[in-house]
Amino acid sequence: MGRRKRLTEFNVSLSEKVLINLHNLCATRSEWAKRSDELAQVLQVDVNEVNRILEGHVSEGYVSSFTDNEGNKRYHLTSTGIIRVCSLFS
Repeated sequence: MGRRKRLTEFNVSLSEKVLINLHNLCATRSEWAKRSDELAQVLQVDVNEVNRILEGHVSEGYVSSFTDNEGNKRYHLTSTGIIRVCSLFS
């Protein structure tokens, strides 16, 4: 019987890591949305790169964004984004 690989053993792109981390941080609703700098810190990458990736995911329909009361842009997964993340695990 072959050994089943864990997701961490696969070659996962930064774009996919952004989606996975939104999911892991429970950013699945606007109430739990995260700022790009929070994601950049978790991923240990430049915030400008995270912003670029997030905007791509917004245009693909995987992520929704809004500006909060303090003027910060926040992001959370859409239902399509949740399905996309779950497909990475199967």
